[in-house]
Amino acid sequence: MTLSGRILVGLLAGVATGLFFGEMVAWFKVVGDVFVQLLQITVLPYIVASLIAGIGHMSMAHARNLAWRGAVVLLFIWAMALALIFCAALAFPDVDTASFFGSSTPMVVEQANLLELYLPANIFYSLSNNLVPAVVLFSILVGVALITIDEKEGILKVFDAVAAAMARINQLMVQLTPLGIFAIAAAAAGTMTIDEVGRVQVYLVTYIALALLITFWMFPGLIAAMSGIPFKEVFNTFRDPLVTAFATGNQFVVLPQIAENCKELLKRHGEDSEESHSAVDILVPVSFNFPSLGKLLVLLFVLFSAWFTDTALDMGDRASLAFGGLLSLFGSINVAVPYMLNSLQIPADMFQLFLVTGIVVGRFGAMLAALHIIVISVIGSLALVGRLRVSLRSMVRYLGLSVAAMVLMIGGLRLYFDHFVPPPPPRDEVLANVSLANEWLPFTVHTELPEPDFTRLEGTRLDHIFDTGVLRVGYRPENLPCSFITPDGELVGFDVEMAQYLAIDLGVALEFVPFSFEELKPMLDSGQIDVAMSCIASLPDRFAMASFTRAYLELRLGFVTLDHQRQMFEDLYTLRAQGPLRVALIQTHYHEERLKHLIPEADIVSLESAEEFFIDTSHGADALVLSVEEGSAYAYRYPQYTVIEPPVQIGYPAAYAVPKGDIETMEFLNNWIELKRMEGTIDAMYNYWMLGGAAQSREPRWSIIRNVLGWVD
Repeated sequence: MTLSGRILVGLLAGVATGLFFGEMVAWFKVVGDVFVQLLQITVLPYIVASLIAGIGHMSMAHARNLAWRGAVVLLFIWAMALALIFCAALAFPDVDTASFFGSSTPMVVEQANLLELYLPANIFYSLSNNLVPAVVLFSILVGVALITIDEKEGILKVFDAVAAAMARINQLMVQLTPLGIFAIAAAAAGTMTIDEVGRVQVYLVTYIALALLITFWMFPGLIAAMSGIPFKEVFNTFRDPLVTAFATGNQFVVLPQIAENCKELLKRHGEDSEESHSAVDILVPVSFNFPSLGKLLVLLFVLFSAWFTDTALDMGDRASLAFGGLLSLFGSINVAVPYMLNSLQIPADMFQLFLVTGIVVGRFGAMLAALHIIVISVIGSLALVGRLRVSLRSMVRYLGLSVAAMVLMIGGLRLYFDHFVPPPPPRDEVLANVSLANEWLPFTVHTELPEPDFTRLEGTRLDHIFDTGVLRVGYRPENLPCSFITPDGELVGFDVEMAQYLAIDLGVALEFVPFSFEELKPMLDSGQIDVAMSCIASLPDRFAMASFTRAYLELRLGFVTLDHQRQMFEDLYTLRAQGPLRVALIQTHYHEERLKHLIPEADIVSLESAEEFFIDTSHGADALVLSVEEGSAYAYRYPQYTVIEPPVQIGYPAAYAVPKGDIETMEFLNNWIELKRMEGTIDAMYNYWMLGGAAQSREPRWSIIRNVLGWVD
């Protein structure tokens, strides 16, 4: 059996093992990591040795000729790739609002040090930290310097021997590929969930269809059309490194394999010269450092993100994406994607979705990156030695078949999406599936704001609760994540959970009554509510309405603003330099004075609720001042917004409100809060409601051994 066949068997066996055992085989990932690192042992030494030897053997004219022809081939491949990507985006179905995705945590963008990445100030540091572009630049400089040296044959023989030795070691390591692929596939199939891929099938299916078309026709067919080498031979020659790159999700580990296969292919067609071998040794490692097709396909994700979030892109935006996106991809993808999203004013939360989809498409991307290197190396080497055989007939046939294949792919995808892509959920259904972590007792929820009663109830509120046997808790209906009503009519949130604990500890029934800040004082005084529990900031101006317990949460103040404006709020100097800004506050004068000190020219707008900021833009505010915890929940529901902590950190307490002057009830709640803090209840609820635990909790991944056979719990 060929190596490709054994790799395929290992892949299928790994998938079957993962599906059977589920998360029980997650530890196989360690075995897969060991295999990938074994493959990487020879790669950097091979790059250094092959580049130095390949360039050193050339004349200066030969090197310039290779650089020129290689650049032309690279530009041609880039242009072809961009055309394929923008055509593939035509497959996205026509819907009014595509879909929704939000992240409950602020986005953290990786910052790249481009000088460190590309300039080998310390070559040993670059080698030890796997900074491939810097290593390649160093090797090119050494190779070019050797061109001008007369007595160089001795040192070039050393580099030739090192490159040959690294290739031999790599060939031995490659024989372990079926075992390594088995471990990688078992771990991936055992841990990946359907939910991770289900919501974004439009992107995933389009990406995979395009990747398969390019792999099985576009690029091998291009080599065949331009070289005269039969398509089948081209594909069979590079089958093993493509399968290995796909299975490992890493094109870097197959560079030596690609180089050896390129030389074998050229040798079979009469090109066994030192000139062609040197060209391969240079083009393979050098092309690795330029944006490959695997990287360029992230532009398809940006186009999908615009569709997904209903962001309109005109021709200028698309041209900007093509040019700016290509340049940004010279660095890290994890830096380039947030940059592209921000430049097109697409919600930055989509970057989190990009990371999730990378679990699936990353392997196809690695395979395409390897194929990209193969195309440049074969066509570039043949162009250098003057052996390209481009005929009008072969190119017309290739282009005709390629256009027909693209039309069929786009048409088939549109047909599939029109029938199988579900309509997007309404905005108010976001967070609809969030439920209480615990629900121990039934409770009554009133949804209509009662008419205020201005009579005053005598005695302490604690006595009143015990006398009536009912705890009436005031809540704000749209106060994510502290108290809010889901589309199913369920009242959930941090303080809804805490109110349950309080009612159980008091041994009374529980009712929830909505309140507004204007009516908070009469509602507390009259007994319409006994206590207000809804992440209320106990700020000085609110003590005129009620008395407050000690803080049960310490919240951090933040700005909620549109994603593409977030950089404006991250730096105090930039913020003040913007000129007049409109900033919204939720009915308190306390933060107004601090905000004017922070941003002297700010125009303050007072709102009744945070929801008003998002659903009614007539207020004209550029940002909403809210706690980071609450802001993160709203940014999840409205993904075009993000939450930013101001340059000067401001904290404030959240407390429970009781009737003004009711010392006994206040002291009782103070003691109760301390009990809940000491027993860990508050921390548990904070993790669940504020840190995304409500979305993270899940059952073990489905597996045959657990869910079908029932052999394990």
